[in-house]
Amino acid sequence: MKKVLSLLLVCVLLLSLTVGCGGGSTASSGSADSKEAGAAADPAEKVLHMRLAKPLQATDWAATTNTFDMQITWVQVFEGLYGMDEVNGGYYNLLAKDIQVSEDGLTYTITLQDATFQNGDPLTAEDVVFSYNKAKEISRFNYVTSFINKVEAKDDKTVVMTLDYPYSAIAHTFWSIKIYSKREYEEVVAAGKEFGTEPHTAGTGPYYISDYDLSSGVTLKAYEGYWGGAPDIKTVEYRVISEDSAAVIAFENGELDYFNEVPLSDWNNVEAAAGDNCSLVKGNNIRFLAINYLSPTNNNILGNQKVREAIFYAVNKDALVASSTSKYGQVAYEYMPSEYVATSPSVKDGKFKTYDYDPDKAHQCLLDAGFTEEEIAAGIDVGTILTYGEATADKGKATVVIQANLADAGMKAQVEVAEAANVTPRMYAQDYDIAIFADSGNYDYNNIRQQVHSESVGMYLVRYKDEKSPFDWKKIEELVDKGVATSDTEERYAIYTELWSIIMDTTTILPLYHMPVGIAWSKNISVDNVNPTYYHITDFHWAQ
Repeated sequence: MKKVLSLLLVCVLLLSLTVGCGGGSTASSGSADSKEAGAAADPAEKVLHMRLAKPLQATDWAATTNTFDMQITWVQVFEGLYGMDEVNGGYYNLLAKDIQVSEDGLTYTITLQDATFQNGDPLTAEDVVFSYNKAKEISRFNYVTSFINKVEAKDDKTVVMTLDYPYSAIAHTFWSIKIYSKREYEEVVAAGKEFGTEPHTAGTGPYYISDYDLSSGVTLKAYEGYWGGAPDIKTVEYRVISEDSAAVIAFENGELDYFNEVPLSDWNNVEAAAGDNCSLVKGNNIRFLAINYLSPTNNNILGNQKVREAIFYAVNKDALVASSTSKYGQVAYEYMPSEYVATSPSVKDGKFKTYDYDPDKAHQCLLDAGFTEEEIAAGIDVGTILTYGEATADKGKATVVIQANLADAGMKAQVEVAEAANVTPRMYAQDYDIAIFADSGNYDYNNIRQQVHSESVGMYLVRYKDEKSPFDWKKIEELVDKGVATSDTEERYAIYTELWSIIMDTTTILPLYHMPVGIAWSKNISVDNVNPTYYHITDFHWAQ
């Protein structure tokens, strides 16, 4: 089982694509002037400048939920048993030096690296036990911990994890759950403070947070005792730049050294400024439309299967790609791109239903739902299209396009775009009509569990299990559980294809488009690997 799982994890991401800006992943050195300036400066005194779109939520990895924050806390500051390198094969052993799996797939014996925390304490099995038990108390990590029966310390460097049932997607758990210094965490709490509200040295990562300000940003300092070797770049300053246009100007002016998730509307300008030092990478992400079939709006109009089908056929995905991704994105039919996830159902196989833009079918669906031509001409109220973020960002633009698509097909919808902190709790509580949601960074198809299994908490937008549910939710959950009970790639692919076919038949989740990830860097640095989501500052070096 271990060999098969390891082979899958190594191969999953080798098909990822990188295009544009010379197609390379290593930056060349800069101009003669920049070389001379670099040579004159002491590398230890140089500062790497980065952007934060919003203030860092917390210095605790478990309290950070958006990608910008996780890129700091999940990679630079904290580490898990496994790491993530999207360019070079996905999951890899990090704090776990070795993992042995029992024949029945229920017991994992984990030998730890000789690592230390940033406070100097050695990493021990007790720290791992503490961290996993903390994670199990947090509902949003239920989908990656619910199968764990217990985690025990056999000795200082050996952890024994016992599962309730075989779980082939456990690599994502080993990546997702980060390890705290038990001593430091408990000391912070004992002092009457909430962990994560201040800088700390409770991670094993190559950087620790030395300064943390909700308004100005975050400063990272290299941990010189890092078990993987001291980082080349010693100081990293993250500056809060909320407006994309301001971030573009900052990069063009040389105020940012690494600019990830470049706004695609400005890609041409950033590409011109970066020269060869940029990449437009295919992202492992999804923007999808969810319909709450339980919504009471307009006499539960969305509970009508034909109305939901009309909405699906009315959506012009090509127009969404043009508007939301500046034509750089790709139309989506799968929850996870099959290029990144080996067990992801592929539209090429034709084994699940798809919905392409077809105004005539949308019109007929409304007639089949019992509406008259007069009612369709007047516009049928289907509620509000809800999303989060900026109105000018891709999801905000998508709401406007879909609103227009629905209007053309004889349906009226309002648009509401607001802060994620206000919107996502409503989505998770099924307090919406139509939602546009985003997910990213998934490297095992079991992550679909977040959207379809009733035990999931956090990203569960459509409540398939309900007393009013017309869906076979038991079959859905059975397939989710079945998918992680085997490590055989072909078996898992077949199981997940059947699962996705059922979901598409419910007409509740419609994949819209995949976003590319634009990344650019200054001539001050070279970059070993360009990862679309989880970059590693240890891959960055000052240009010679």
